[in-house]
Amino acid sequence: MERAEMEMFLTLSEELHFGRTAERLHVTTGLVSKTVKKIERRIGVTLFERTSRHVALTRVGRVLRDDLLPLYEGIRRAIDRAELAGRGITGTLTVGFMGTQAGRIVSAAREVFEQRHPQCGIRVVETHLHHHATQLRDGTADLLLMALPVDEPDLTVGAVVTRGARYLCLASGHRFAGSDAMSIEDLEGETFIGVPDTLPDYWTDFHLPRWTPGGLPVGRHAEPCTTYAEALALVAAGRAVVPGDGQLLVLYRRPDIGFARVVDGPQIEHGLVWRTRDDGDLRVRSFADGVMEIAPALLPPGMPPAVQGR
Repeated sequence: MERAEMEMFLTLSEELHFGRTAERLHVTTGLVSKTVKKIERRIGVTLFERTSRHVALTRVGRVLRDDLLPLYEGIRRAIDRAELAGRGITGTLTVGFMGTQAGRIVSAAREVFEQRHPQCGIRVVETHLHHHATQLRDGTADLLLMALPVDEPDLTVGAVVTRGARYLCLASGHRFAGSDAMSIEDLEGETFIGVPDTLPDYWTDFHLPRWTPGGLPVGRHAEPCTTYAEALALVAAGRAVVPGDGQLLVLYRRPDIGFARVVDGPQIEHGLVWRTRDDGDLRVRSFADGVMEIAPALLPPGMPPAVQGR
């Protein structure tokens, strides 16, 4: 199968609409239909069930999509790397990370990037809770691997790098310490850490909700924490609880704190974020590709790799 055919098949597998697929690929709807029929004749099996109102993958189509996607992404990255090497990447890229796991991933991606682009340097900095995306706006970082969500008109959210179950970090003597079946409703009467007002409300409400789904109140500590170390100090003292993902159990284990898995809470995601005006920056694009290559091997046990994109 040629690369153009793979791209058309995978795009239609995602869109499940011939018109939208044609629009994305800047071709005609007729060409999309013709190409899909050509692939089906070659393989000898129907890949899409289609009517005038409905398009869906067949069982064989789903298998082919799952097998082709990683191969296509590998081809795309290889071609991108060749193009970038030909154009040359120079200067310095500053990459920020939020959390220990993000720091490990960024540091490993720097090694890959600098081997491929020795004329471009990477500077790694830490971003804390109170920063959110301010380092992108003030120019002290060009790219961040940080906790999502991020919903800002001047920022682009790229690939989700990690996606895992929600855990709660609590004092070691807490009644739910060690539980693997805590519910969001169990947060009634608990107190989350406080955070600075530099964090947008949508981010704070997602991670530190003031109410359970059943309408029960959840508190927030009066003193804002600017770093995760400060948050853990409050947790250890039994004054607050703080959410996180599976990296807590591996990278933040201490005798004075415990963990509980929240079985019905939304998953925690970390993703790559950069200034939208830098969408065409070859350094950003190449570093992001490197992160997606090396991240799966660095994830804690039990945390599956996130899929490409949102």
